[in-house]
Amino acid sequence: MTTMPVLDTTEFDFSQEHALGADKVARRVAVVRNENAQAVLHVGMKSPVPWLDLYPSEFALAPSEAQTVVVELRPERAGHTALAPARVSLFGQYLAVQAADAAALPADVEMGIAVIPPLSNCPHCAADLPEGATECRRCGERIRLCPVCGTPNTWLARACRLNPAHILRTQADWRMAPGGDAGHALASERPLGAHLARRWSFPTSAPTRAADTLEWSAPLAAFGMVVASAIDSAAGRATIYAFALATGAALWDFDLPDGRGLYPDRGAMALSEDGMLYAATLGGSVLAMDVIRGTRRWEAKVGGTVYGGVTVADDYLLVPAGTDLVVLDRRDGRPMRTLPVGGQLDTASAAWGGGVFVGSDDHHLRAFDLATGAEVWATETDGPFDAAPLVRDGVVYAATMTGTVWALESATGAVRWRTSVSSRALSVSPALSFDGLLYVAGDDGFLHIVAASTGNLIRSRRVSASPLRCAPAVGGHTVFAGADDGNLYSLDAEYNVLRAYETTPGTRLGTAGLALYGDFLICAATNGVLYVLQATA
Repeated sequence: MTTMPVLDTTEFDFSQEHALGADKVARRVAVVRNENAQAVLHVGMKSPVPWLDLYPSEFALAPSEAQTVVVELRPERAGHTALAPARVSLFGQYLAVQAADAAALPADVEMGIAVIPPLSNCPHCAADLPEGATECRRCGERIRLCPVCGTPNTWLARACRLNPAHILRTQADWRMAPGGDAGHALASERPLGAHLARRWSFPTSAPTRAADTLEWSAPLAAFGMVVASAIDSAAGRATIYAFALATGAALWDFDLPDGRGLYPDRGAMALSEDGMLYAATLGGSVLAMDVIRGTRRWEAKVGGTVYGGVTVADDYLLVPAGTDLVVLDRRDGRPMRTLPVGGQLDTASAAWGGGVFVGSDDHHLRAFDLATGAEVWATETDGPFDAAPLVRDGVVYAATMTGTVWALESATGAVRWRTSVSSRALSVSPALSFDGLLYVAGDDGFLHIVAASTGNLIRSRRVSASPLRCAPAVGGHTVFAGADDGNLYSLDAEYNVLRAYETTPGTRLGTAGLALYGDFLICAATNGVLYVLQATA
């Protein structure tokens, strides 16, 4: 016997219920019917979330009997938990009326009813949102509406919370500098045009007085935002700015506790996937913020001057301070350990696969175990490092100030290959394409293309008569690099060089490099302007 209980609905749809008021309750009903003529059906139903009441939750149905079940929406019980789609479970067990029928009882059953929560509630705190709201007044969450169904989502979300098939954004987040991620090796397969057009800038044009020029650190681009820090020497302050990437609208600004700010050019903040922003100033002040709201979370202090960018790896924050790499708990700023690196740290560390990799002025690349702090290996190279290492798929790549690119095994430090590409310094981190090409920017004005698997030098293309001291970025087969002549250049799949965008004469592009978000390219220049450009064919 395979008779199943009958449900007259497959979902409780509350999608249009919002702003009901304190004296009104949204209700939905379902009818459960026992279609079996010989057995009693014992039913248990369970609400999976605190904001949904269900009654009766347990009952018995005689043969052919029915029971109405009521569910009530109680969003005030959600606390700070979003009202996400859920499923009410129904469990049924058949019991024989006559002993002779026991052997023929149907099997126990398990069914479910989908719960669709209100569309117009905050995805973070469940508060009601007025129509067209872009921000929740109760918790400060910024709201992005699903372009398909209109459901409010957080800016962090990639897919709609109501229907994950509805995609909100596809761009890879550029959360650290250089290189976009903790390994400094983020690469997109998305093809990009080789030309650049200005979408917006801040300020709109370069100041006429040198005293009014802002000194920018490396920009980040994530969650549809641009975030960068700048020193205003005339005002004696350093400020973090956040903008809407598409429009340039100001979202918030926050003055750092240390007026010296982040080291211009090479200094960089870092973002975590859960929307925390971290910054370390020249004087060793470390700050954590909620990047969506622009609010302070915690502050800490480290010893030593911080020249390089910070790196987020799991629950750790890695801060290059003097001759040490300081490891903090990124959740609350507690010091975890201090890793001596043998020389001055001028750049960020890289993290991958549970390891931390760092190059210093003592000519060594070192690897540490992220969890314990133990030094795993130290490999001597032919020069000091101003460029952060990058790591992908078990290989660490690093460029020295003597013009050599190194590839080492991340597990052992064994040298896979070394290639001398220039007699001049390599001041910035290379970019690694999705198909395994290293693009190495040199002080000789050339962009050197090296096969990451073998170390073979494939091409050396002159880009500018000035040094290339801006870490390049690659999207698809297009590479962008900045030069000390104030120009941004592109290199296409056929290695053709194009002057893609010109800032102002005498300007340099920031050393820590470019940020790439979809087809947007973000860079900071020494003329005091933060540029947001868009790649076009």
